[in-house]
Amino acid sequence: MNRYIINIFTLILALSSAVSSDAAPTVSNYPVPAKHFRSVVDTSEELVKSAFKNARENSPFAAMEEAGAANDDQYGELAGQMKDYAAKFLGTRYRLGATGPTQFDCSGFVGYVFRNFGFNLSRDSRSQYLQGEHVDKSDIKPGDLLFFSSRSSGKGRVGHVAMVVDVNDDGSCRFIHASSSKRGVVYQNFPDNGYYSRHFIGAKRIIGTSI
Repeated sequence: MNRYIINIFTLILALSSAVSSDAAPTVSNYPVPAKHFRSVVDTSEELVKSAFKNARENSPFAAMEEAGAANDDQYGELAGQMKDYAAKFLGTRYRLGATGPTQFDCSGFVGYVFRNFGFNLSRDSRSQYLQGEHVDKSDIKPGDLLFFSSRSSGKGRVGHVAMVVDVNDDGSCRFIHASSSKRGVVYQNFPDNGYYSRHFIGAKRIIGTSI
């Protein structure tokens, strides 16, 4: 790839040098007619423009940018589908150890949603935290998982999991989860300057990873 880029820009520089010369060229000490020289310059300018265009269109970096944009679109589409699917279970009752669809605990709910889209997550939240890729809190996206400690797990140990559904411009977000305290599947804002802010442990990305 590096050799490709070097060859392209070497050609561009050579053609640019030819165009940028103000003096009329000479052949065996005889000046080339100005009309003929202008024709050469015009042709060279077109070649330079063509070379730049080809470099932009055929550069491996251009292909990478297009692939990245396509991946972002696919990610957003899948995350949107997961968000809509999860919303169907709003109000579903909480029950410890339940995996759905009529009752859920937190990891059972997340696992049920992701399994519907071909992702096989571990059964409990602590094991789910070992899957996917770590994401900084400032970089979370819809579809990411947020992990928290709980009263039963103890401070600093994973005991609860939720799925991000919306991210705001200021970095705050809304997640959906099966809540034992609110007795069912509900939305929650994060950070909340309360319980979830104090118990936050980390975020993981499952979509686009090998789990």
